[in-house]
Amino acid sequence: MPVTIRDVARRAGVSPITVSRAFSGTHPVAEETRRRVLQAAEELGYVPNLVARGMVHKRVPMIGVVVPELANPFFVPIIDAVQAVARERNHMVVISQSQSDPDMERASINQFRQMRMAGALITPASMAPEHLRSLRDHDMPIVVVARCWDDGDCVTVDDVAGGRLVAEHLLRLGHRRIGCVAHGGPGNVAVQARMKGFRSALEAGGCSLPSEWVIRTQTVRLADAIQAAEAFLELSERPTAVFVTADRLAIGFIHRLRARGVRVPEDVAVVGYDDIRYAEFLEVPLTTVALPKYEMGKRAAEILFERISEEGDGKLYRVLLEPKLIVRASCGAQPANRQGHPFAFESVSENPS
Repeated sequence: MPVTIRDVARRAGVSPITVSRAFSGTHPVAEETRRRVLQAAEELGYVPNLVARGMVHKRVPMIGVVVPELANPFFVPIIDAVQAVARERNHMVVISQSQSDPDMERASINQFRQMRMAGALITPASMAPEHLRSLRDHDMPIVVVARCWDDGDCVTVDDVAGGRLVAEHLLRLGHRRIGCVAHGGPGNVAVQARMKGFRSALEAGGCSLPSEWVIRTQTVRLADAIQAAEAFLELSERPTAVFVTADRLAIGFIHRLRARGVRVPEDVAVVGYDDIRYAEFLEVPLTTVALPKYEMGKRAAEILFERISEEGDGKLYRVLLEPKLIVRASCGAQPANRQGHPFAFESVSENPS
């Protein structure tokens, strides 16, 4: 006969409700009581039935995470932090990618609702997320991460300040012809904010940003980086420094320039954005803007669980974390260490197809 929650309650000397709360992680339970419950469950071989809990409590102890692309290392620390917070609260994490497609994002969210998940963390593909409002209106807590929206909780970075850091640094190095490679369309508000800060700092420094020096790409993938580099090489007058709005894009951009005989940073300085995990280990270590990605994920998950447990005063959270400039060799401010870097990218295919 299967072990029930009542069996665990009798063994631990508590009520079935206390057992349920001890497993849920969303209600306060004394640590000693939680320990007795977990020990009793282990002794009896009890495993909570998540589906049954979803039927009784109208949601299962799972949270969903939707990001644009799982292959993007930017999201790895965010997901690590979310999983750490969820583990402390005995919740599973289900991760999905939207591939920056609003329809795929909407499909993932609908699946979360069908699974009766407790809540969701989302980096939306666009900032016209009617489906997010629908999700919130159907009593499923959501928190937007790495973006901000007007209608709900969000945790992001001050990207205007980040773009400003890049421009001010390049101006201090003496550059006056400064261009940009920017990814995504008008819906990518994070990149738009970076560009806003970048432009304002250039203008404050007495420099303009001609339209021909702003190279646009759809994604941060290698094929787009190669095309951006080719567009840069075709300029009749080239900038002496380039801000690339994502590290993945900057890495491919530098690789293509060097393959075509353009030296970085001797011929052109390059600054990226994000400080992804291997940016410092490249053959030309990448100067970039570091974002507190783990802290972003941790804070977003904490807010989500506050919503799930219906604690707090109900106020809207709009958390804005600060970026930091990390100076390495690609901008020319430090010498390049060409020894022992495992990510030289010399063998990367240059075929954009």
